[in-house]
Amino acid sequence: MLKLNANFPLRDQGASNALALDLLPRHRWYFVKEGFSPKLVEQAIMTEGVKPGEVLLDPFSGSGTAPLTGALRGLQVCAFEVNPFLRFLSGTKLREANPSTFRKESSRVLLETEKPMPSLLEGYSTFTEGNRWGRWLFPKIVLRSFEAGRRLIIEADVEYRDLLQLALIGAVMDCCNATRDGKCLRYKKGWEDSEATASQFRERFEIRSEAIACDLAAAPITGIPYCVTEGDARRLVASSSHEKFRLCVTSPPYLNSFDYSDIYRPELFLGGFVESNKSLTNVRLKTIRSHVQASWERPTKDEFGTLYHDCISNIRENTENLWDKRIPKMVQAYFEDMETILRGLRQKAYNDTSIWLVVSTSAYAGVEVPVDLILAEIGLRTGWFLREVGVLRYLRSSSQHVKHVDEKDRKSVPLRESVVIFDASKRLSI
Repeated sequence: MLKLNANFPLRDQGASNALALDLLPRHRWYFVKEGFSPKLVEQAIMTEGVKPGEVLLDPFSGSGTAPLTGALRGLQVCAFEVNPFLRFLSGTKLREANPSTFRKESSRVLLETEKPMPSLLEGYSTFTEGNRWGRWLFPKIVLRSFEAGRRLIIEADVEYRDLLQLALIGAVMDCCNATRDGKCLRYKKGWEDSEATASQFRERFEIRSEAIACDLAAAPITGIPYCVTEGDARRLVASSSHEKFRLCVTSPPYLNSFDYSDIYRPELFLGGFVESNKSLTNVRLKTIRSHVQASWERPTKDEFGTLYHDCISNIRENTENLWDKRIPKMVQAYFEDMETILRGLRQKAYNDTSIWLVVSTSAYAGVEVPVDLILAEIGLRTGWFLREVGVLRYLRSSSQHVKHVDEKDRKSVPLRESVVIFDASKRLSI
């Protein structure tokens, strides 16, 4: 019988959230609320005895916590990310560049932002004032200042281009009239009377650029091979070109119906990573089937062990109490996708390979979905040996991870974040 380790050493140590990342070199270049802590990655590297030069894999790199932590410890890094902006973010945090030259380049961009020019985004959706909804994300002058800087960056040396673009996107998002809250952007209280100015935007760009320059000097990544590939992890993990790995530390999308392609919609358009709703939809269709905001391929498999069978049966019996009738198919599809991932990882593992998988449980119609334990069963079925399922924290109703959970589910079904640890060969496994 599968058991939870409620006394896991990292429990309640902030290992599953990114609350301190805005203080750490390179990590602080762009804060992503859904990330997890470098503390967990460091613990995994130490526990597994991974040596410099060995390969750390993250098939869901997100903001790049695992790749960056591994690279700073001298590991080779291989990462995948389906969201183009997050792939850009992960890769940029691994960039090397001369700090002095970067400062000169950022000064050029700063001067250019004083010459605002029209942006194509002015006429799109709610990016600026003048739309039919009566609310907007950015003051027009801020968006035009951003556009002036963006056009200069296009011509910058490739060594500095991504770093400058990251600072510029971060600065304009600092001036956004909305703040990221759970699964969406919510307008700030009184935003109409407190909109940012062009000078505030330039100030934020200066601050962000200087942080990057300081970290390039203080936290160098020299000569470490890395690869951050944009694409569907379900296909990339099993591809013939993907090399074997020593350790995988990753956190797949939680089964909480968060559409991360929509959550980072402003950044995707600001950076030119998508140019239309159609291209945004194409990104969405490549993501793990963890939400209902897309017309997915129907799952074909419905056998993932006893725990899955029990919870999906209960959910289906309570369909009338679900906030969306597609949820049972979403749950089924999610575990089908995760089985594909775990099987692909097993094919690329050495005998001493380990996986640390950070996940969260869910609840729908008052029915717990024990994602950690179900994935443990799936891992066993795909050739992995289960070492343990360690509780990282129990979630309060205020957590970003349960914002979209029905109130009755929050009260009746305690949720948790856990790390599921697998080994490629048997040792002290369950």
